[in-house]
Amino acid sequence: MFCQFRFQIKFVLPFFVAVLFQLVFLSVVSAQIALVTGWEVDESLAGRKAAIFTAFKSGSVDADRAGLDAFFDKYYFARWTRPENTGLVQQTFVKEFLTQDLRDSTGNAREYLLAKSFDTLKKIAADQNASAPSRYNAILTIGQLAQREPAGRGTPPTPYAQALPYLLGEYQKKENPKFIQLGALIGIVRFAEIGIADETTKNNTVPELFIATIQSGQAKQDGNKEEQEMTDWFRSYALDGLGALKSVGANGRVVKVLSEVIENNLETIEFRTHAAKILGDLNFAEAGTALNQQQYQQIGTQLIALMKTTADDQFKMVDKLYNKARISKDGVPQDFADVSSIPTNTVLEPEFALLTPDQQIEVTGAVQSVKSNILNVMNGMRGTRLTGTANAGILPMFPSDDPVAAKINATVKLIAPLFKVLDEGPPEDLTKQRSLNQFGSELSSEMSSGGTRAKPKDDKPQLKVNFSAIRDALQKMSDELGAIISGSGSSAGK
Repeated sequence: MFCQFRFQIKFVLPFFVAVLFQLVFLSVVSAQIALVTGWEVDESLAGRKAAIFTAFKSGSVDADRAGLDAFFDKYYFARWTRPENTGLVQQTFVKEFLTQDLRDSTGNAREYLLAKSFDTLKKIAADQNASAPSRYNAILTIGQLAQREPAGRGTPPTPYAQALPYLLGEYQKKENPKFIQLGALIGIVRFAEIGIADETTKNNTVPELFIATIQSGQAKQDGNKEEQEMTDWFRSYALDGLGALKSVGANGRVVKVLSEVIENNLETIEFRTHAAKILGDLNFAEAGTALNQQQYQQIGTQLIALMKTTADDQFKMVDKLYNKARISKDGVPQDFADVSSIPTNTVLEPEFALLTPDQQIEVTGAVQSVKSNILNVMNGMRGTRLTGTANAGILPMFPSDDPVAAKINATVKLIAPLFKVLDEGPPEDLTKQRSLNQFGSELSSEMSSGGTRAKPKDDKPQLKVNFSAIRDALQKMSDELGAIISGSGSSAGK
């Protein structure tokens, strides 16, 4: 299974992520599970649910507040804490609350429900007698509370302002379990995405928290790889938070932090290209004099160098997979029955349709990894546009005749040919490719009936690229980038 590529995820995490963090960060998880009982649930209150939320739709609140409180404390939210309900919390209880019960509540009823849910969910998040997934989902839900629902399609909701100070406090409590800190951070990022009313919190408190998260978790020369991967989950959210705020920071502070990540070769290529992507999300047009032309040139040069580093890194990754999958006279995968027809010194990798299922998964993952990382760097350069006028990234900040701008444009021009190979395969007229496909067809016909070779399906789109084609395309791109960087290539000045 191809596992090097980590998909970038958004703020709503599936339940399994909570379990992942619980298992990784808490060595006593088994003992905790054995002790967890959750809150008592009064099932006799279930019958009140329909009447309560019908009234809430019209904004009516039951005059019997004690009875209403009991419904939410002893039944509605109490269900979230029970270990036997672990599989229902995220997919049923949370979904029902956010997309139905809270969404449909209006007027005074909505105000009551917001205050009640906020208070009760805080108690669940802090209660060690509640299951870890319940606690995680409680704090995650607090970050998704909306004072008002979206006014229309494409507009964000108005966040529940009282939640942000709580989330900031919980994230910074070192004694909190990591999964609680993660849930709090995801909520803070959501606020950054949809709006923070207080200017000091927006411009100072929150960005400084994101910056501290990124810098405190920097990769170390001899650091534990697994621990770093978990730390980078937090740091990736912090990057997304900076991108959501869009500010370059006072005196370009945010840009400086992102540049440090981009230049740090101890960081993973995924994290470095993620930082490049966020750089392209910043609003440079509103930065004023925070950055000068020399600084823009330095950033542009960094991004061009990162693009080459990315191509080289992805080449190495694909080359390892290629060497594992290739067929040669000296080392032949066991799932081929007869290799006697392969000429001496021939190295052969079948086309995608003839690879094993595992190899097809690895090729697919490789294509996704290459595209994701390359596009991240491009976003820092000129946003998502391969051609035409750029309205994002750093390119719009250059005069048209700037030499670094010319190199950026030349760099971006290399992406389309690379992606054409990834999407369509290498040119059909390549003798080498025809030869490889021919040998692949011959070998596939000689496989034993019990072979594991994948068969193409008419109803399923097939990739047309294999490891060797990806590797060759990346090598070509790297060579051309080297010429652009050195200024020796004809494309550098175009």
